[in-house]
Amino acid sequence: MEPVRFGVIGVGGMGGNHVRSFQDIEEAQLVAVGDVNEQAAQKVGEETGARAFTDYKDLIDNGDVQAILIATPHFFHPPVAEYAASKGVHVLSEKPVAVTVSAADKMIAACDEGGVFLGVMFQQRTDSARRAMKDLIESGALGQLHRISMTAPWYRPQAYYDSGAWRGTWKGEGGGILMNQAPHSLDQFVWLAGGSPQSVQAIADTRGHSIEVENTAMAICDFGDGKIGYFYASTAEVPGGERVEIAGDKGLLTLDDQGLRFYELETPLTEHLTTSKENFGRPKGAWRTIEHEGKGQSHVTVTRAFCRAIQNQDASLMVADGREGLKALELANAILTAGYTRREVPMPLDRATFDAMLEKLQNGAKPSELRA
Repeated sequence: MEPVRFGVIGVGGMGGNHVRSFQDIEEAQLVAVGDVNEQAAQKVGEETGARAFTDYKDLIDNGDVQAILIATPHFFHPPVAEYAASKGVHVLSEKPVAVTVSAADKMIAACDEGGVFLGVMFQQRTDSARRAMKDLIESGALGQLHRISMTAPWYRPQAYYDSGAWRGTWKGEGGGILMNQAPHSLDQFVWLAGGSPQSVQAIADTRGHSIEVENTAMAICDFGDGKIGYFYASTAEVPGGERVEIAGDKGLLTLDDQGLRFYELETPLTEHLTTSKENFGRPKGAWRTIEHEGKGQSHVTVTRAFCRAIQNQDASLMVADGREGLKALELANAILTAGYTRREVPMPLDRATFDAMLEKLQNGAKPSELRA
């Protein structure tokens, strides 16, 4: 099959990494690069042989592209995606897919109407350990799930936020850790849980850093059918390192810096609860390490899968489509809403409620003023 002709919009930071990755993707040909910084665009164009643009519409109209990869600041994801869709160009977006769920809804609708694919760069789904977790869950090895817990400290010093005027601001980022560092963790949370929760309770706060946005968030999620979830993320905690626990009727699955391990019960928990004659009896079980083959997470794998989806006109080949991207974003918006209002938030999230809250924050409101 002919390679998919790609353009990358936003070549600074992560966009530059994506540009370099195309040399390892035989299913794609990088033909255009774009950035508002003309010098940056020209430099990357000269290095890659791709045509350089400073306006995304010009790139989409005249860059001879079949697909684009959006690596701009996330407030710009929706307008770029919607314009591309209107021109019949497929869209692969960096995370988060948008800042608000209402904006993501419009992106998805535009791509549906334009008959193009919308994918999201959730490369952690390609990690071999996380794929092994997902496979074990879907195989029934854990039985009915009771709990999923995830902690995701992503430490950043004040210097990180001071490195750009847009960092740590409501107008620049639209959120803090939930919008910048935690989207991959939020995606893993709902992906491993099997879908979005029914309701969310949360605390969101800022400690230590001199920034507008939240740097710490904790949520309790009700998934229904007795399944609950706990999510915690912070840029003000060390040493860091993500930890995942998934408790089911047949055992406990954990992923941390010690690897992927499974505490497998000899007797299902619900059976032992009702049949044990011992006051303090415990079901027997044993730990075992789960071996998993393959490399770690890969942006290349996501992009290759997106190309194959286009070549075969098969959306199921994507690692994560726009609707999957929306789930992580909706949870981020819900945690912030629940955390600042200190109220339980039902899902699906009311779009207008979040948009109104974000507008107040962008206009200088303090989180404490939202607890009416």
